[in-house]
Amino acid sequence: GQTIPNLVIVPVTNGKVDLYNGSSGTVDLLADITGYYSANGKGSVLTAVGPSRILDTRSGLGAAKARVGARKTVKLTVAGVAGVPSSGVTAVAMNVTEVSPTKPGFITAYPDGGKLPTVSNLNFSAGQTIPNLVIVPVTNGKVDLYNGSSGTVDLLADITGYYSANGSFFQTAGPVRAMDTRSGLGGAGGAVASHGAAGLDVMDLPGTPLPGTVTAVVLNVTVTGSTKPGFLTVFPDSQTLPTVSNLNFGAGQTVSNLVVVPVIDGRIDFYDGTSGTVQVIADLDGYYYTTT
Repeated sequence: GQTIPNLVIVPVTNGKVDLYNGSSGTVDLLADITGYYSANGKGSVLTAVGPSRILDTRSGLGAAKARVGARKTVKLTVAGVAGVPSSGVTAVAMNVTEVSPTKPGFITAYPDGGKLPTVSNLNFSAGQTIPNLVIVPVTNGKVDLYNGSSGTVDLLADITGYYSANGSFFQTAGPVRAMDTRSGLGGAGGAVASHGAAGLDVMDLPGTPLPGTVTAVVLNVTVTGSTKPGFLTVFPDSQTLPTVSNLNFGAGQTVSNLVVVPVIDGRIDFYDGTSGTVQVIADLDGYYYTTT
């Protein structure tokens, strides 16, 4: 009965992608396209930043300190913030989280000042906290976040990269399972302990570009078997734990989210922000890399 969104970056063959229903029942599917990668050298490339929190309506960061009203829009300035240039930015990648909605509904991220599109990025029930990675075009240095519910909600946004004329190219890889703490795949040593972290060596994964060229990695991360509610943060191994989150979940829930995480020393960490243990699975979708 759940309605769950997730961003996917998927290789294209024969002009198509396939969507497989791995359940024993029926399901309806929606797909909203936000961009494409090509090999012709045209378009924008990514510069990884952060991850850094740039919006929190609970504290007044990036917007008024107030819950977002029903059918209301938050205009979020992204240019000139948290390592993003003040000009030349065509799109941003950021993890958006809605917190404690009073009614069921959805959030739509779209270019500032544009017509509200008939798409959604997050879907939620009353009381649910749901995150999702979004890649959204930037106009006027801003993006807009629309609350499509009949109730109020708090919004968070954590930026992980921006697109412009200069940066890193994307290389597909997989999708292939890279880490599974349940089996020890990827060097993980079992469930991640409370306020502990599991590490993953990105340079050991299949399809890795030349050593020293990887700037960020794209992973679909899933948590399962959590003994307590909380959050998971994915971040560069050599960086101080940032005050951001990538997945939010209740005890026992299985939740997935795409992450674009900067790579600094060839490793990334998965931090368990709960008071219990959690199992973590990561599936590799691709890399961002430089040509020099």
